[in-house]
Amino acid sequence: MSQLQRTYYIYHLTNSVHEGGMARNNAFYQRFLDLNAVSLNVYSKSIIKRLWMSIKALWVLIFLKNKNIFIHQGSLFVLFPVFLMRISFFKKWIFYLLNRLARRNKFMLEVNDLPYEQSIDLELHIDDIYKLLQDRLYTIKGCYYIFASNEMASYAALKYSIQDKYFKVIINGAPELFDCPAIFNDEKWITSTDIKFVYAGSLNKGRQIEDLLTIFRENKNNLLIILGNNGEWLKTLDLPANIIYLGNFEEREAHYLVSKCDVGIIPYNEERFYYNLCFPTKVSFYLTAGLPILTTPLKELQQVFKDKKALLFVSFTNWSTTIKNLNTSEILIMKESVKNIKDSYSWKAILNENKFD
Repeated sequence: MSQLQRTYYIYHLTNSVHEGGMARNNAFYQRFLDLNAVSLNVYSKSIIKRLWMSIKALWVLIFLKNKNIFIHQGSLFVLFPVFLMRISFFKKWIFYLLNRLARRNKFMLEVNDLPYEQSIDLELHIDDIYKLLQDRLYTIKGCYYIFASNEMASYAALKYSIQDKYFKVIINGAPELFDCPAIFNDEKWITSTDIKFVYAGSLNKGRQIEDLLTIFRENKNNLLIILGNNGEWLKTLDLPANIIYLGNFEEREAHYLVSKCDVGIIPYNEERFYYNLCFPTKVSFYLTAGLPILTTPLKELQQVFKDKKALLFVSFTNWSTTIKNLNTSEILIMKESVKNIKDSYSWKAILNENKFD
């Protein structure tokens, strides 16, 4: 890579990777390492180190010219916290800087989520500042946007008048499957002959977890394996023997545990706008672990997996009946379909064709 083409990669990454956005950041980080990019992590538990890396990142944004500069949207909010954006002077300066950056360099902004729309459908605190920031962030002239799903890209391009040549889609992938320490092989549920359904992901509100528990309370002949963050509240419930909350795990360990199940599930409410925009990380997570998927009929997934037998699309109101009637033979047929496509959803397959230049 010549000096003129040198790529600068600004990201934020913690010491542990579980799922979702941080797993995506980690995959991009590994790809930029392969590309010998200059990488700047603007997150650190050390205030001094974080300040120093932020100064270096600001130097890149202010002084560099004729370079490739790639930034995650979330990393931008780490570098420029939202409380600064509320101050008119800083907000004007930050967007002046970003517009100038796009004029002087090839500025690539990776967009994993649309925070404002996401907060509405996930029942999070709705902060109107994100609507304002999105209006400014997605209208930077000459900026190249990388969206995490086709529907998200279509929605943003239409709403913010982004020309086709200025955006592309890189869906969420998953890591390669590796074996894990034998301690997990002693889990009794692994050797059970019952059909094992698994939910791996965030366990906070807005994901129909409570309704999912009700379904499996009524279907005691099937196991529901649950793992993910924000699931402490599950420990306070009197769960039946067929519902097992394993806890929160590092990405590699969680992937291994998922591979010991039979069917991955995505119970997202198909009536909610934002869920139809997304390509959930857990889709690739399940597929690369060798699992077929039971999901609600989300628009993005129906588009990507049209005519693919690896996914079963069923409205959530019919899940109880589907789970009760789904048999081993049907699952084996779906697993054969998974074998034909699973390698395409690894991060290696998805990112290796991108040089970001």
